[in-house]
Amino acid sequence: MYINRTLADALPNQGHYFNEGVRYKRFTPAGPDHAQVAASAGMADYIDAVHGHHFGAESDAAARGRAVAGLQRSHEGALLAPLLDYLRGRNDVRLLGPREAEGRVPTVAVSAAKPAGALADALVPLGIMAGGGDFYAVRLLKAMGVDPEHGALRLSFVHYTNEAEVAKLIGALDRVL
Repeated sequence: MYINRTLADALPNQGHYFNEGVRYKRFTPAGPDHAQVAASAGMADYIDAVHGHHFGAESDAAARGRAVAGLQRSHEGALLAPLLDYLRGRNDVRLLGPREAEGRVPTVAVSAAKPAGALADALVPLGIMAGGGDFYAVRLLKAMGVDPEHGALRLSFVHYTNEAEVAKLIGALDRVL
C-alpha cells in the first residue's frame, strides 16, 4: 500500500498499541491469519476421522466434536501434569498462569533468570522448539512483573504429542536452565 507520509502520520493507529510508532505497522490491524482460516475447512474432516477411530457412529456433528475435544483434553492434561510438576519443583523459574493441569491448555509460559529468547535458542540443538519473547502480551507480562524485553519462554504441545516427547523436553530444560 502506498500512502502519503503526512496523511499516514495523521491517521489513527489501527494495529497493536506498541507498534504505533512504526509507520508501516500502524496499518496492519492484526486480523485473521488467512492460512489458518483456509485450513479450517479440513478440521471437520479431521475431527470426524478421530471420532470414527475412537468412538462409535454419531450423527450429531456437535456431539462428535465434544467427544473428540474431551479425548484431546484428557490426553493433553495427562501430558501436562509432569511438566508442571517439574517446573513447580524448580527454584529458578516462575510458572506463569495456573499451576495445575486441570482446566489448562497445554501451553506453558515461564519466566527464568536467562532471557527467554536465549533459552529458546539453546533448546533448538536439543531438538526442542520453543518460543521466547512477549508474544504480543506486553501488558499482561508487565502486569505479572515480567519485563517484556526479557520475555517468557513458551512451551506448547497438542493432542498428538507423546510422553517421550514431554520427557525429552524436561531433560532439555534441565540442560539449559
